[in-house]
Amino acid sequence: MTTMPRLTGQDFDIVRKERSSRWSLVRRLLIFQVKLFTDGLRDLFLSPISFLFAGIGIVFGGRDPHAAFNRLMNAGQITDNWIDLFGHHAREGDRPSLERMIDEVENALRADHARGGVTAEAERRFRTLAEELMRRAQPGRASEN
Repeated sequence: MTTMPRLTGQDFDIVRKERSSRWSLVRRLLIFQVKLFTDGLRDLFLSPISFLFAGIGIVFGGRDPHAAFNRLMNAGQITDNWIDLFGHHAREGDRPSLERMIDEVENALRADHARGGVTAEAERRFRTLAEELMRRAQPGRASEN
C-alpha cells in the first residue's frame, strides 16, 4: 500500500507567491468551488452515460464487452486530471488544467483593467453606484428622496 505525500498549501497554489494573504486564501477557495462544481457536473453527466456504455457492452460487446466502458473510464480519467480537484497534479509543469485556464482568464482581466479597458470602467461604475447607495443610506437622507 502506497501512501500519498502530505500536501501543503504551497503545493496547491502554484501561481500565487503571497502565501500569507487572506485574498490568496479567498482566491484558492473560489477556485476550489469552481473545481467542485465542474467535477459535480462531470459526475452528473458520466453517471447515466456509464449505464448506457455498459448496456452497449452487454448487448453488442462481442469479444470485448468492456471496450466502450473502458473508453468512458479513460475519458473520465482525462477529465479528472484536467479538473485536478485537490491539486495532486499541480506540480506537473505546463500541463493543461482548469486552474491554469482560470489563471489565464484572471491575467487577461488584470491586463484589461491595467489598460483602463472594460473591467476598469466596470469598477468605476460599481464604485459610483456604491457611493450613491451609501449616500442614500445615511441617516436623515432617506426623507430627502
